Amino acid sequence: APIIDFFMIGDGEEVLPEVCRVHKEWKESGEDREGFLKRLSAVEGVYVPRFYEHVYDDAGKLIEIKKIWEGAPDKVNKRIVKDLNAVTFPKEPLVPFIQVVHDRAVTEIFRGCTRGCRFCQAGMIYRPVRERTKEQILDIAKAQLAATGHEEISFLSLSTSDHSKVEELVTEMMALCKEKNVALSLPSLRLDSFSFKVLEEIQGYRKTGLTFAPEAGTQRLRDVINKGITEENIMDSIAQAMELGWNSIKLYFMGGLPTETYEDLDGIADIARKIIQIWRNMPPENKIGRPQITVSLSNFVPKAHTPFQWMGQDSQENLNEKHAYLKEKLKTLKAVHFQYHDTRTSYIEAVLARGDRRLADALIRAWELGCKFDGWRERFHYDKWVQAFADTGLDADSYAYREFADEDVLPWDLIDSGVTKSFFLRERDLALKECTTGDCRQACRGCGINKRTECFTGREVS
Repeated sequence: APIIDFFMIGDGEEVLPEVCRVHKEWKESGEDREGFLKRLSAVEGVYVPRFYEHVYDDAGKLIEIKKIWEGAPDKVNKRIVKDLNAVTFPKEPLVPFIQVVHDRAVTEIFRGCTRGCRFCQAGMIYRPVRERTKEQILDIAKAQLAATGHEEISFLSLSTSDHSKVEELVTEMMALCKEKNVALSLPSLRLDSFSFKVLEEIQGYRKTGLTFAPEAGTQRLRDVINKGITEENIMDSIAQAMELGWNSIKLYFMGGLPTETYEDLDGIADIARKIIQIWRNMPPENKIGRPQITVSLSNFVPKAHTPFQWMGQDSQENLNEKHAYLKEKLKTLKAVHFQYHDTRTSYIEAVLARGDRRLADALIRAWELGCKFDGWRERFHYDKWVQAFADTGLDADSYAYREFADEDVLPWDLIDSGVTKSFFLRERDLALKECTTGDCRQACRGCGINKRTECFTGREVS
């Protein structure tokens, strides 16, 4: 907040031209910089930090976010593009001279997610789901390939399989890719029979790896996070994949989730063991090489605007002990490679994810100490971050580990994501009861977004 003049919250396609228009009008008016920021504050979806103050009590607890200019909105509503087909998407993207990580054409097919995983910030803040039509997606894809010469194209979404016309879309796109000799990449597929048929056609005999994300080792904990899949779903998909020739399987799990126990860690090892057994039980003629299973464990980071925003992160000591425990459990499984995230990196992520305005001084100090490009493992210097917190008198543990009370003022309460706080609290309570909430496409779950824009149904269920 002390560094940035204004933020645009939510979808940018409509608000950015409005900001440009306001800037043009301000330049012509001859007003000072304060006048520009006041004009901007009237644009829905624009947050101007200088017009608000964080008020703390004597113990340093945030007790109020106070307006210091009456013209500022009481809450900043995120901007929502209601019709994705009505806004432009780049058909002639820049093509870099050097190879980049995502060196391919990318076409967004829809925005949002209906699954309701309780740890997932993106799934909450991008609500509601808005789809592009199959015809527009194909039109954009054709134009991108013609303009760039890319040899690969990828569909962009949080869950590709959830597009309402996914089978027709993928079938027609595959025909286009074969015609143009272009590779098609389909991230975030739900591995059902159609998806395997598609993958078989895309990859043919050149089988790469398949990725599954059970997230948790037991059904109990998957219900806590509302993952919405069972172990039977996982094993059936993996068995089908192996029968079709895939033997390289990557499994994503999350460690330190709320209510996690060592039994949940045992469940991760059990899943890996059962996958190996699936391969052993296959007829010899169906086995193509030995199985290669990667178990990847990330550390849970509580995020704003999610049902778990009130919950603290597990301590570094506990996470390190769990890593060692699981490593010991998995070492007897020769086909399994275990990898896990650095707990120090996850700790800094938690501090940043739950920080308030007092964090700004520490960010500046960390930069002064040389913290740059920290996303690269070799450029991450934990000791410099710890020094930055100490130099600025910041209690970083209180941000990462603190459990917020229901009535506490949260640093991000000023921002309205469209999903109500009461819904987040209800989902948090359901998580603690190990109860699940169904997919939004089946019925409205009362998250509140349908009060801001059209959603799948106006009918709410408890």
